[in-house]
Amino acid sequence: MNNDKYIIGGQYETYLDGDGRQIIDLTGGFGFQVPAVIDAVTRQAQIMGLSNRVLMSAPLIALCRRLAELLPEPLVSSYVCSSGDEAFEGALKLCKGLKPKGNTIVFIQGGDYGSLTYGRCLNAAQGDLDVQHFQGFKRVAIRHLADLDTVDWSDCFAVCHSSTRLDANGRMQLLEPALVERLHARAAQASVPVIAVDTQTCLGSLGSLFGFQRYRCVPDIVVLGGALGGSAIPIGTYTCSERMAWQVYGRSSPAKHGSTTAGNPMACVAALAALDYVQANDSPRQCLENGQRLAQTLASFGAVAEGGWVSLPLSDDLQPSAVCEALYEKGVYISVPRGRELILRCPITARPEHIQRAANIIKETLSHVLTQAA
Repeated sequence: MNNDKYIIGGQYETYLDGDGRQIIDLTGGFGFQVPAVIDAVTRQAQIMGLSNRVLMSAPLIALCRRLAELLPEPLVSSYVCSSGDEAFEGALKLCKGLKPKGNTIVFIQGGDYGSLTYGRCLNAAQGDLDVQHFQGFKRVAIRHLADLDTVDWSDCFAVCHSSTRLDANGRMQLLEPALVERLHARAAQASVPVIAVDTQTCLGSLGSLFGFQRYRCVPDIVVLGGALGGSAIPIGTYTCSERMAWQVYGRSSPAKHGSTTAGNPMACVAALAALDYVQANDSPRQCLENGQRLAQTLASFGAVAEGGWVSLPLSDDLQPSAVCEALYEKGVYISVPRGRELILRCPITARPEHIQRAANIIKETLSHVLTQAA
């Protein structure tokens, strides 16, 4: 590990690296050490920090109620886990309980489904065959409308999609509304539950409180995570209808469906404080404005914004890893992309002046590199 690549501390969209330099982070998430969230978690830690998954607490009950208020009907029954990835696995367990004889998962290819067992299989281009065989399930990847006709819907127990995907060239794009609507319609005809994986796009990143709200369809299960913890404590949730929850879990407490300390008071308080922050500060609107700010400054390079996320194509003579390294030296951190487009993700709590500064640095750096190449 390079000594300068680790984080010492930070606030909102900016952190200090190992050399004490201020780095503007454009990899998404909630933001670093947001005072309102950290203060709330600190107060809760002085009362009670962790609890096991059998013990209910006021913050856990408050979070489940809050999500029921914010999510569209009939999504009212939430199960709290230790991360968004864990929540996705829990959602699939719920689907299996509803369709125990099914063995096929249908998913939109290019989405982000996490890094645990099922998520890793769905993220991989060819799937993790060893794990997939061990788990005993089949997967059917959907990229176009015509792919829906290749599905054996009688064997399907879950349909999954996120709000964005990367195409074969690493280009970020929203899902086509027609594809989402047809996917939901086919799933409904076969009585197969649809999971919207909103771990990376919740709390305003795409310009709506939840990423799936960019589409008209209401999923059967919503998985939240990532920014939900306010960058203070990891947390994830999956939420379904009361009817669905009763059918699988009966009277069993929501506190009992996660790892040992899932739904602990501090994590729930972090999530409640994060939700308070995004609603009080109209974070979806701020994310939209930050994305537009980046895209307008970088318009000459072909930048396109989707909420607070921006795709920036690179010319063939530029190496993405070299560009990311050059930007880091100038004070902007961007994840190395899978393809030939940089994906700039404004943190939800990013301040406009810092996003504008990052945009100027990216523009100056790319202009300089292109001039040298010419």
